[in-house]
Amino acid sequence: MTNQTTGGQGGPTASLVLYHAWASSASRKVRMCLHEKGLEFEAKIVDLNKFEHHQDWYKKLNPSGIVPALMIDGVPLVESNFINEYLDETYPAPPLRPTDPMLLHDMRLWCKYIDDTCLPAIQKHNWMHHFHPMAREWSDEELERRLDAIPTQNRKHVWYRMARDPYTDEELEAALDILRDMLDRIEARVAKTGFVTGDAYSLSDIAAAPYVIRTEELRPEEVSAAKRPALAPWWQAIKARPAYKAAHMEPFNEQCWSGWTPPS
Repeated sequence: MTNQTTGGQGGPTASLVLYHAWASSASRKVRMCLHEKGLEFEAKIVDLNKFEHHQDWYKKLNPSGIVPALMIDGVPLVESNFINEYLDETYPAPPLRPTDPMLLHDMRLWCKYIDDTCLPAIQKHNWMHHFHPMAREWSDEELERRLDAIPTQNRKHVWYRMARDPYTDEELEAALDILRDMLDRIEARVAKTGFVTGDAYSLSDIAAAPYVIRTEELRPEEVSAAKRPALAPWWQAIKARPAYKAAHMEPFNEQCWSGWTPPS
């Protein structure tokens, strides 16, 4: 377990405890939002390598068995997009959502697109790198035991593939194409207004950040100024934000291991 706090601000007084994993894209989104708000919180690591997210104690916090979960005075909030909207509603400074209803709708559609389309794409690469070498060694009995502890059919299917039917090179390249399309969409948006949604930094930018950094790790040329001249300065500005740095998005290939701690 890792404890972490950051300087607080005014607003409602609540006890915030974040259950998260360092390399989890959804956890990274929530950490960014918490730090943008300057909120004090306790951070507890859920070790995915030890399958703590599939243990009964954690599934009482998040029945889906995925990270993160944010405890607000002992009440668990789940789903990173919903958590971040709660934080922006409850702690409105600085604002991270548009006030214009059409832009708010656009922000929500963008966050849904990231979760529905980009998450499965990045997951293929992350899991093949980290979980496939472990899962392929499981016996049929151990695989059945692991699958029985997973509460959702979608995640059962992904874990089965890690163990017995790994993603092909063609599937991995198709996943990269989805991420390239994401970068193209960001390029078009920031070329017009400077940000993903409207003319201000928002939860849309936060939602994209974990996927852009992982794509940069996989294919650095895709975020270059030569390839995407509008995205490149936007991305450098995102990475320069204090909240981005405080959220710790060090390389996935380092953070995915048990015991990783932020550099001092």
